[in-house]
Amino acid sequence: MDRDKMGQAIDRMFAAYSSGDLDGFVAGCATDMDYQDTGGGPPLKGRDAFRDYASGWFDACSDGVLQPVRKILGLDEAALEMRFTATHDRGLLYGVRPTGNQFEFDFAITLRFSGEFISELKAWYSPLAPMLAVGLIKDLPTRPAAAGS
Repeated sequence: MDRDKMGQAIDRMFAAYSSGDLDGFVAGCATDMDYQDTGGGPPLKGRDAFRDYASGWFDACSDGVLQPVRKILGLDEAALEMRFTATHDRGLLYGVRPTGNQFEFDFAITLRFSGEFISELKAWYSPLAPMLAVGLIKDLPTRPAAAGS
């Protein structure tokens, strides 16, 4: 896949997420894709398993927006800096009922394409921001200033 088509496929995927279109979000994924979530979940195999995972975020947040901040496109791979913003206003998130709290966090993903479909998606992020938003973690103390400063 050429870089222009890859960039367009990535933009379609995240525009679908941000407009609340779960099926559109996963449409560009291969049926046998691999997904790895370094924020805590086990590796998943297949588009249906990835769709089930993503549906939890759709169900929990009515206004989730996934925004690519920066894209690095290779021949059949891409690396992206991403920003996610949402309000926890609908379903369970980390097992917690809706809080109405807004949150955002930055993360990175890598994508591998096989033909026109994503065959591998790996996300690197810390679940700290959404866990703070739902109250699973209380505010963390600020780091004390270094001695002599």
